[in-house]
Amino acid sequence: MCCECCGETQRKSWVFGIGSVFAVLGILLVVLWPNLADNLVESGLKLEPGTDTYDSWLEAPIPIYLKFYMFNWTNPQDIRNPNIKPHFNEMGPYVFLEKHKKENYTFFDNATVAYYERRTWFFDEKQSNGTLHDMITAAHAITATVADEMRHSKKIVKKIVNFMLNHEGGTLYTTKPVHEWIFDGYQDDLTDFLNLFNTSKIQIPYKRFGWLADRNGSLEYDGLFTIHTGTDDISNMGRLTHWNGRDETGFYKLPCGIVNGTTGDLFPPKMNIQDEITIFATDACRFMNLRPQGTLELYGLTATRWVGTEETLDSGENYPNQACFCDPRMEECPKTGVVECKKCRDKAPIYSSFPHFYLADKSYLNAVSGLKPDKAKHEFVMAVEPTTGVPVQVHGRIQINMMLEPDDDYDIYRGIQKVLMPMFWFDQYAQLSPELASRAKLAINLSDYGVYFGIACIVFGGLFLVTGIALTLTKRWVRRPVDDEDMLTN
Repeated sequence: MCCECCGETQRKSWVFGIGSVFAVLGILLVVLWPNLADNLVESGLKLEPGTDTYDSWLEAPIPIYLKFYMFNWTNPQDIRNPNIKPHFNEMGPYVFLEKHKKENYTFFDNATVAYYERRTWFFDEKQSNGTLHDMITAAHAITATVADEMRHSKKIVKKIVNFMLNHEGGTLYTTKPVHEWIFDGYQDDLTDFLNLFNTSKIQIPYKRFGWLADRNGSLEYDGLFTIHTGTDDISNMGRLTHWNGRDETGFYKLPCGIVNGTTGDLFPPKMNIQDEITIFATDACRFMNLRPQGTLELYGLTATRWVGTEETLDSGENYPNQACFCDPRMEECPKTGVVECKKCRDKAPIYSSFPHFYLADKSYLNAVSGLKPDKAKHEFVMAVEPTTGVPVQVHGRIQINMMLEPDDDYDIYRGIQKVLMPMFWFDQYAQLSPELASRAKLAINLSDYGVYFGIACIVFGGLFLVTGIALTLTKRWVRRPVDDEDMLTN
């Protein structure tokens, strides 16, 4: 179309029309786009088939690593000498690539989904410091469990148990390779005998002892989870409602026994960075509260760091609201920074803490040697981008300990020191990939991008309108012949 052939009316129509269209479009984008963008992002974040969240939830899209650090007890022969502390050398890490996959899932009409999660581990020799054949000496867990379970029995019963321990494989400590301590489990004479003995007083629910024996590749070991999908209320997304079909664990008194928090892989968008978040840890059969503390910058994202604090693993000593984590049948509750997990761990005298007794009462650290707590290495950290609820970096660090106590009725434990023995600690580590970070940034900035484009449209349309008004006021919509003559004479 030849613009010079257009009349004044046509030119005005084009200029004012284009300007009006772009101005109106820009105003609509500025006014309506933020809510529209939020709805688009929110729809993509809900846990339902067809969304990115659903695909990531089914199978973790980023590598997850389980780093195992074993404590080698170097002087078990000195346990009866009160002047010599039990000494431990940290060995590892022994690194395993961890695969997560949701299976047997069922979506319900009340915006929840129930599922099992199969976790499979593969040894990563290149990232490990050591081999799975390294020998580790540690307290004998089965003997300690039997002694602890029968500690308050009648004298005659304890004499029988003492005879059994002395003749059927009971021992203070044992030395086994790493692969048997972790996943493979080891053959044990006392375990074999107890399985044959088959008494309700002492129940050993496994054939071979290993910290994660029978767990690698298991579908049902971690239990049945039921969580909110966020399809009815996005603020509930990822929140755990039931574990193994129950809304309380049965391992602690209420409210400590309530099934609460998230499993750590899903969080709702628009998180309040001033509030605590709650993680449900199946290994401890309980929830843990993490407090916001600082930020983490990664791939252009700013994530809020939620960390474990003095309150997280307190059993009521400093925080009365945590007192229900202490079994009232215990003679004394653990001091701060250590929690008892007997019921959760097959009645073994197991206690959890942060690695190297970080943030725990100093008495635990002072009772042993070889441990050096370090905030940078041993802090429990969950860094989450609060606008989208996307986990950016995770360091789930927990230490497993076992209590040894003197008992004159047992030859094995007569005259020993009472000490909480560090057995191992792990770091479950994951970090967002650059590709997923880019998608998260797009979701975060989608509203702004639309507003910026809307402003650009308003400016562009405004230029057309201003030009049209200027041409109207100067009456220069159509070039007059006198103008052409002036141009030639000049």
